[in-house]
Amino acid sequence: MGLVSVARRLLVPALLVSLTGVAAAQMNRQHQHQDRGTQGVPIDDFVKQLSSPDPAKRLQAVKALGSSKDTKAVEYLIKALADSDVRVHAKAVQALGDMRATESTQVLLQQLVLRTTDSNMKQLIIVSLGKIGDQGAARPLVELLRQDLDANTRGTAIFALGELGSPEALDVLDHIAQTDDDPMLRRVASEAKSKIEGRHDTFPRESGTTK
Repeated sequence: MGLVSVARRLLVPALLVSLTGVAAAQMNRQHQHQDRGTQGVPIDDFVKQLSSPDPAKRLQAVKALGSSKDTKAVEYLIKALADSDVRVHAKAVQALGDMRATESTQVLLQQLVLRTTDSNMKQLIIVSLGKIGDQGAARPLVELLRQDLDANTRGTAIFALGELGSPEALDVLDHIAQTDDDPMLRRVASEAKSKIEGRHDTFPRESGTTK
């Protein structure tokens, strides 16, 4: 099963499809309905299932861990990022984003820059990084935007930077908003820049900067 079809099954498209493709749209969507049947259930059985030779069972385990509400599940979901089955890998990426698991930021960033990570998986990772909200991901995403990316991955990274809200991204977003050849990406960059500026306008200014 291709990664695009996996992404469509795992994530629900929303408002930004016309702007930056499926992955950026998924940043704005509401969280998927949690599997109430697994909430509060001890995760030991699901953890054991991650070692199953059957990828369908591993996928079931990742889904259960993601909806378990147990913070201990994060450790095992991070391990599932190394799963050889694309469905399991993609679901683990999504689950960590939904759980706002800052512990997974560095591992996700490492996978993001691997040459073996294709553009569709990159978009899924960027979506999760945006949902996690760890501003430590801002600089790597800024560096990513300096690379030769397809429009969907580029747009997803721009949108994620707006979600992260780090002032560190303002210069690159301003440059894209002013100079990019793609009018859609210029608009997304302008909106992301405005979002960051609006967030930091609420902070007290340093003494001596205004009269």
